[in-house]
Amino acid sequence: MSERVRYRFGPLERRGLLGPLRAGQALSLAGALVAAVVLLDSLGGGTGVVCALAELMFATAVATAPLAGRSPVEWAPVGVSFALRTAAGHRRFCSPAPTAGRPAALALPATLRGVELVTLSHRAREIGALHERRGRWLTAVLACQAASFALIDPELQERRLAAWGAVLAATATTPLRRLQWLERTTPAQGDELARWLHGARDPELPARGAPVVESYLELIGQSTQVAHDHEILLAIQLDTTRFQGGRDTIAEQALEQVGQLARGLETAEIKVLGALSAGHLARVLRTGFDPYARAELAALDTLGRRDGTGEQAAGPVATSEAWDHYRCDGALHATHWVSAWPRLDVTPMFMEALLADSDTVRTVAVTFEPVAPERSAREVEAAITRDRADSELRRRFGQSETARQRQAQEAAARRESELAAGHSEVRFSGFVTVSGADEAQLRRACAQMHRHAARAHLELRRMYGQQAEAFTFTLPLCRGLR
Repeated sequence: MSERVRYRFGPLERRGLLGPLRAGQALSLAGALVAAVVLLDSLGGGTGVVCALAELMFATAVATAPLAGRSPVEWAPVGVSFALRTAAGHRRFCSPAPTAGRPAALALPATLRGVELVTLSHRAREIGALHERRGRWLTAVLACQAASFALIDPELQERRLAAWGAVLAATATTPLRRLQWLERTTPAQGDELARWLHGARDPELPARGAPVVESYLELIGQSTQVAHDHEILLAIQLDTTRFQGGRDTIAEQALEQVGQLARGLETAEIKVLGALSAGHLARVLRTGFDPYARAELAALDTLGRRDGTGEQAAGPVATSEAWDHYRCDGALHATHWVSAWPRLDVTPMFMEALLADSDTVRTVAVTFEPVAPERSAREVEAAITRDRADSELRRRFGQSETARQRQAQEAAARRESELAAGHSEVRFSGFVTVSGADEAQLRRACAQMHRHAARAHLELRRMYGQQAEAFTFTLPLCRGLR
């Protein structure tokens, strides 16, 4: 039996203005040195030396000491931004009430300002898309289905992963800007119960409002607490400035690119169920904000009421951002960043512990951005040059080399050899949003998700002070990369 193919992730590069020091840290230390000189000049003697050393030690701790994965200097802009949003009242959002005689418009929180839900025509079919930057970025979403990866033999697993890698590599020279896959566990819809209710109820009873109907709808909603469905979505974001022609021509060319990518996914044995229409895309956004509304939306559809799933209902009714969570209607969310990928060699099944979990309502999203070959070559050459310069500097000062530094050097050398062999590069980042109906449920779900992530050799870092923005990274908008 041949040995299984294993994969290795390089360490996260944290290069700054001066080696590992970022611009804010370097400026903070420079200011501390200036203040130390002023103290020595003004106080003089032993008192000045003691005060200057104490000030330098305090400034160094503030600039470099880790606090929940960040230094205090890095926490400063997060805290200031959160305080400013609090003072301005921007941590809360409430959808405006519809005006009589006017159709309701799509209302979204400030973190989604500029996002528009549009309908495009392609080969006599209407497809939904999300516009950003005044139509410059167009995002279409595919609903996908994959056979259980864990149940197929290792050779087939590796072949599928190689095909997926070929799909990513082929995007480097196309107008595709980013690609994002999302795997969601959501409360079960309860369609069967809703259909039974529709067939069994007295025709004279209204679809909503009657006590008996409302009681059944409440029971359907409660049943979703113990049953969850898995959804796989693939968001494809295109840069429309790389197309030529009028608006309709650009939309047609963009959707052709989406179709080509969908055909490439078929070669990787990923079944594409189809591109989402505007209505389906609106429902994905709506259930992203409040997963617990999914069963009621399905029940209303079965009962003949579709106004609750229209494009104007894609956004939340109200949201509220806290330091450690984000409330959207009837759900609380906590978004985490995958701050570290496995540091040891792993098999293709390394994320099974995270993705196979069905006990919590959560969304796992990974966003990819193809890197042009010439840019990759420049970056890897610069990285190797910096590593050699850092090694020489440490040798001159007699400093030892850490295991993490050696890993970074090995990763840069491996990256250079892979580029020389003709491989393409992608930037990527992962996020996990955990949801709960109340704070206690959210707390339990987060603890469970951290356990699953640890089994997958992943490190999750909660996005404190940035929950509203980070939540959008797990919506099909291809966000999360700087």
